[in-house]
Amino acid sequence: MTNQQLSLDEQAIIQAASDPTTTPEELLRIANYLELVSDPDFERPTSGTDFLRFVGRQGPLAVVLDPHPRTAIVTALVANPNTPQKTLLHFAADVPEAFLANPVLLLLLLEHPDLFRQMDELRLLLFLRHASIPANLLNTIRGYASPNVAHAIAYHINSYGEAGADWQAQAEALLAQIPLPSIDGQEALIEHLILRTMPAWLEQRLHESTEEHIQQALQQTVTVLEDEVFAAMSYTINNQPFDQASIGTADRELRKLAAESSDPVILRLLADDDDPSVRARVAFNVNTPLDVLSRLELDDVQPVRNALALNPNLPAELLATMARDYSWSALRMRKAIAQHPNVTPDILAHLATDESIQVRNAVVRNQQTTIEARQQLLDRALTAALYSAHPMFHFIAMANQYTDPQHLRKGLRSPYWYARYALALNPAVPIEIVRALTVDAHCFVRRAAQTALEQRVKEQA
Repeated sequence: MTNQQLSLDEQAIIQAASDPTTTPEELLRIANYLELVSDPDFERPTSGTDFLRFVGRQGPLAVVLDPHPRTAIVTALVANPNTPQKTLLHFAADVPEAFLANPVLLLLLLEHPDLFRQMDELRLLLFLRHASIPANLLNTIRGYASPNVAHAIAYHINSYGEAGADWQAQAEALLAQIPLPSIDGQEALIEHLILRTMPAWLEQRLHESTEEHIQQALQQTVTVLEDEVFAAMSYTINNQPFDQASIGTADRELRKLAAESSDPVILRLLADDDDPSVRARVAFNVNTPLDVLSRLELDDVQPVRNALALNPNLPAELLATMARDYSWSALRMRKAIAQHPNVTPDILAHLATDESIQVRNAVVRNQQTTIEARQQLLDRALTAALYSAHPMFHFIAMANQYTDPQHLRKGLRSPYWYARYALALNPAVPIEIVRALTVDAHCFVRRAAQTALEQRVKEQA
């Protein structure tokens, strides 16, 4: 059966997936088709800011936060005893009732007591959200569980029971242990600190951290690093006289020295020098004529254009042109433009959509950035946090009332209990999501949701 045939007759696919006589090989082909049509690029090939903002499928959690669009096929596949083991484990979290009811499950557990070790951890955590998992199966999984999985099992309703009267204090004590980001998350941490997306207790915990990269991130929310300061502002002019006739044939060191001259004629001559380090000094020089700066904007060596972006005399028109260079090699240039004294709110709004978090961090630190641009930065940061592999950022997205409501809905499928806990208490979450969380398998999540639902019903009465 080809993918084209599969796509033409979905009912036939469901029938084949349901049929206990369908061969494992055929069922595997159906599973491969399901993986193909779940790819966001299959239906909407796009990329960049729009992809993240509107589709929101970038990031490690993208594979689990969105339910599979072909639920009927998935259900039939998971219920079929002939479905290969790997496929069953892959889709078990999407339709746990069908998986638990599949008669082959008991046989698989007898043959492979560590069956669930073969399930991806994110999908296993997703599976453990369901309250219908019996205690004996939880105990089987617990025998070889990772710390995250062991925690999910320990507080599963069929292991722990209902949360007691002090549930909130216990939950908050556990929540306070959420891991802080590593150095790889420093730029994202800066972004969220500047945008003020995190609760006060979490920000306080960051201030109490002794990790150097976290302290650096805190510092950068209020100051600018030394390498970001416009050295051109304190430029020391070289007033030494240079011979215009011979400067072109002078040695490299002398030409570099001359490129720091205040003589516009010398600077015009050196703007076409063969050596990029000479041209970079001309681009950086506050005495370089405007028409020469415009010419250097077309330079094919990126460090020259980087130096140009640091020239405080660069006009807004030229900055706007340079800001449209989205290549990764131009990252430092765009970052400098975002901090340039002549940058305009319109240019900043354009750079607010930049793919580089470093550029966006420079934009959000600029006082000229408009409210609309800041809102766009906030929207993007929270959407990216939703799909982040790091627990703290994922939690921030679920806890923040400014996260896009369509993305908050996806939090119902979060593999992490603390994210679902935050979701239950988030006042911006639709009430039907809170209601769904009242039957969550994690004892603290369900109690938080039950409490939030009671409060909402009172407020509506």
